[in-house]
Formats: sequence, C-alpha cells, structure tokens
Amino acid sequence: MILRVEKLNLSFEDKSGKRKILDDVSLSVEEEEIVGIVGLSGAGKTSLLRTLNLLQPVDSGSIFFDGLDIVGLKESEVRNVRKKIGVVFQSFNLYRYRTLYQNIAFPLKIQGVSKKEIEERVMNIATELGLEHRLRAYPSQLSGGEQQRAAIARALVMDPKMILLDEPTSALDPKTTGRLLDLVVSLNEKHGITFIVVTHDMDVIKRTCDRVAYLQNGKLDFFGPTHEFFVKIENNEVSDFGKPLELEKTLLSANKKILRVLFWGTRTHEPVLWKIAKENDVMINILYGKIEEFKNGPFGTLIIGVEGEKQDLFVEKLRESVFFLEEVC
Repeated sequence: MILRVEKLNLSFEDKSGKRKILDDVSLSVEEEEIVGIVGLSGAGKTSLLRTLNLLQPVDSGSIFFDGLDIVGLKESEVRNVRKKIGVVFQSFNLYRYRTLYQNIAFPLKIQGVSKKEIEERVMNIATELGLEHRLRAYPSQLSGGEQQRAAIARALVMDPKMILLDEPTSALDPKTTGRLLDLVVSLNEKHGITFIVVTHDMDVIKRTCDRVAYLQNGKLDFFGPTHEFFVKIENNEVSDFGKPLELEKTLLSANKKILRVLFWGTRTHEPVLWKIAKENDVMINILYGKIEEFKNGPFGTLIIGVEGEKQDLFVEKLRESVFFLEEVC
C-alpha cells in the first residue's frame, strides 16, 4: 500500500462562516493502482487531491505515504516527501518564458542534479512522451496535448512513486484525450507509477481507473472497483452522472417482466442469456443494450422483456450467472 488516508477533515472560512470541505474521509491506495476521484463541482475533489502532498494543510486526520504519516512533518521533511509525488495541475503551470527542455529540467536543476544527468533524464522522458522534437519550443508554441504531456514529463523526471492529476483532459479534444489516457495507462504499466486522477470525464474513469472514490458534499460516498461504481450509476444510485433509462409504456405493457441485467468481465461476451432462455423455454425481447470496454474488462448493460411460464425460474438462474440483475417491473 502506497497511500492511506484516515479520517481526513478540512474546512475553509468564508463570509458565511466555517465551511466543511472534507468530512471524515478515509481511503487507501495500493501501489501501481490508478484511482479516480469524482463528484460534482464543490464536492471536495481537488481539495482532497491537494491534501495528499500537503499543498493544502488539513484540520485533522492522517495521510500515510509510503508508510510515513506526512501530517505534522516539518516543512523541510514535507519537501523531501514531495520529491516522490508528482503533481500535474489543470492549468499545466508551465513557465511561459522557458523552453520545453527548461520546463522539464527545472525540478532537477533546483535539486542540484548535474548538467549531464539532467540532459540524459530530460531526453529519455521527452523521447518516451514523444516530445523530443519540441524541446526548444516555448509553451505558447505547443498544442494542448503537448502542454499536457510536458507537464507530465516534468512530474516524471523526478522518478516519482505517485502522480496526482487534476482534470487532465478538461482542455483537450476527444482524439488528444484518447492518446493521453493511453499514455497514463502505459506509464502506469511500464514504470509502476501510482496515479490519482480528479476528473468529471467518465471516459477517463472507464479507460484508466482500477478504483473510484466518489465524493458528495465532502463525504466519501463510495470507494471501490470501477465496474461497481458504474453499477451504482446504472441503478441511478449516483444521479450526478446520469439519468435512469426511461422505457416507453407500450414496451412495459407488452412484456410480463422487465429486467435490467449487468455483465462484467469475460461473461459479457458469452451467450449466457440465450442459453438460460433456451433451457427454460422463455421468450426474450432486448429493449436496450450496450457494451463498454473498461480498463480491467468489458462492462455490459441489457434491459430485456421476458415472457413464458418459467420466467421466474429463468430470472433465478440468470441472476446466478450475471454480475447484477434487478426487476424493473
């Protein structure tokens, strides 16, 4: 385990008084995981991210990074911890009057690393991220995707154990977003770097994250595997990220049972529905369906109508064979 947060509390003072931003938040992150932090604006996502390397001091609680509780450390000790925690801000925070090379090299330079080693490390990182041909360019001459990769390169050059990403795709077009997500997964797999990502983009969660932390009004409302989070979305338990699918009344009246069926992993592509329907001599009518590729496997949603004398037995057997099933009506 690389990170453990215990009973974290944070509040701000404003004109209306003291406002709770984080309320007794606890979670843990394993090494080499990618964890997403989601929630509506004002839920406390970025505040939580900023506490993880104490850019934002907390009111109370503990933050264990690599086995060390960093809350209460001296500023000099916190600076040493931050060397192992890279941060990529939403606005990139590149120095506009420094070249790309100088931006990436800056953290090494202030640490007193030799010029030769700086050159070697910058070139290696730039080449891996496809930026080697842009090292003499200034931030204003870079595309949004190049600026994002430059910010990641600057974090990577310190050889961190964990990188914090704040809304990494907010300023990117869909094609560039896809490339960035592939890059994050590649860096995670190749270097074993743990990533914690604040995002509003559900595609970021689906394509990159192993687990999801869902904040609501400063409280941790859910923390678990990505596919389980999307079960909550599909069941409208997390209304922040989608509305329940509304079926026409004519479809509801034409079928004796309406089922919502969720598949996860290898069973998503198996003929489970057909097999159990055949065994129990029922007719099924597919009213809605989709399959999405998550980082750790496919996730499928079906809404079906069922007719037949053995429909209750069909429902019982199907429930045993899928990830989740509920009767809509």
